[in-house]
Amino acid sequence: MQNTIKYDVVIIGAGNAALCAALAANDRGANVLIIEKAPPSEQGGNCPFTGGGFRFVHNGLNDLSTLIPGNNKHNNFKMAPYTSIEFKKHMLEVTKGDIDRNLMDIIVSQSRPTINWMTRKGVIWELPSSRISSSINAPSIIPNSVGLSAYESGPGLIKMLTKSINQNAITILYETEMIDLIQNKQKEICAIICKDSDGTHKINTKSVVLACGGFEANPEMRKKHLGKGWENAKVRGSKFNTGDGHRVAISLGAKPTGQWSGCHATPIDINAPTTGNQAITERMPRRSYPLGITVNINSERFIDEGEGFAEQTFVNMGSHILRQEKSIAFQIFDSKSFDLLEPRYNNSTPTISENLNELAIKLNIPESKFIKTVTEFNKAASNGKYYPEKLDNISTNNLTIPKSNWGIKIDSPPFYGYCVTGGIAYTYGGPKIDIKARVLDQNNEPITGIYAAGEIVGGILFHNSLRGAGLMHGSVFGKIAGTNAAILSK
Repeated sequence: MQNTIKYDVVIIGAGNAALCAALAANDRGANVLIIEKAPPSEQGGNCPFTGGGFRFVHNGLNDLSTLIPGNNKHNNFKMAPYTSIEFKKHMLEVTKGDIDRNLMDIIVSQSRPTINWMTRKGVIWELPSSRISSSINAPSIIPNSVGLSAYESGPGLIKMLTKSINQNAITILYETEMIDLIQNKQKEICAIICKDSDGTHKINTKSVVLACGGFEANPEMRKKHLGKGWENAKVRGSKFNTGDGHRVAISLGAKPTGQWSGCHATPIDINAPTTGNQAITERMPRRSYPLGITVNINSERFIDEGEGFAEQTFVNMGSHILRQEKSIAFQIFDSKSFDLLEPRYNNSTPTISENLNELAIKLNIPESKFIKTVTEFNKAASNGKYYPEKLDNISTNNLTIPKSNWGIKIDSPPFYGYCVTGGIAYTYGGPKIDIKARVLDQNNEPITGIYAAGEIVGGILFHNSLRGAGLMHGSVFGKIAGTNAAILSK
């Protein structure tokens, strides 16, 4: 082991939550070190793979205008206020009420103050109108809730926060992996063990902030906690989010909480990269499935494709695809829906045929069963046009697996098939924290010196994702964790 060094606060990770924690600890006069497993070119965890949107309480465009450079450009843009009541309502809806209410209250109440603080730290904002939904085919049901996005999206956010880190002379050790945390006889954190290309190092510290993401890039943990098939999932984000923080926290007695069997997933192109690639990852989702049917390699439908807007159902769809044989499926469209597919479909080449028999042969799925599946669907389906911007209640409820909306016949050649699989963005379960971002033990008592923020935290997201809430809760609890870690270290 190399020479021992000492810092007041050590931050594990260098994404949004981690950088906010480092800046907040620095505000309190702490000597801060950041440990990042990735090289500089891949810094940031999942943040660089996001659109950089933040959900927070605001009073509409006039209220936001002071945060937006050149705000006079947006005179024709209208945005309704987003209240704390609405924020909580949306969080309760998407989590089906399972969210930790104390953590929710902190996220909501501190959302706007945290945005103001990040602005003072050098984050530049822009209106997210182009990202909410520029396509009528993928309507957003919460257009005013994501008040602002970071300039140049997720990569821009990491760039701006890192610039502030450098301006404050905070050290980042890249390509350095956390191995373990050490406690003294009083069960207080006293050191961290880490490893880089030069060997293993011991860093003395009183406070550690775990902000190193979920376990989505760990196939063994995915299979253990998410279930069979998940080991096959392609990772849409950072390949470095392998559950290191979960491992060390649980080994020191942290209480697991939240939905360990849940994650943010989506249907993605079968040719998507195995792990996140900033240049192409965001082009890979395939979410126009409500406008057609989806079958597995046995030519069987296995889910209600029209249960709701894709924005509401893509997590469930991605999960169901991974449970199918070989973890793949085929999205089937005809000429009535093809021109309505979201633009991202232009990044792949569909299998095309003038008849369904030939399409099945080209897709290498059972031909007769495919014809039977489509025929049965068409008997229960309706004639008509797609109106993807609204739930049309055109259903096929007499089928064993219904299609609740957009139940329109697949009968107009040419026919198109897209091969898809499931992609995972981040996981939901993790160690339990309190409102001070302290990691709690099995008795709900703080483990002295361990704090957590960001995707590693359990108890916040359940069942589905909420646009802009992930970055927001990471920033809120990152700031809280850094502040309290610095206070403890003094």
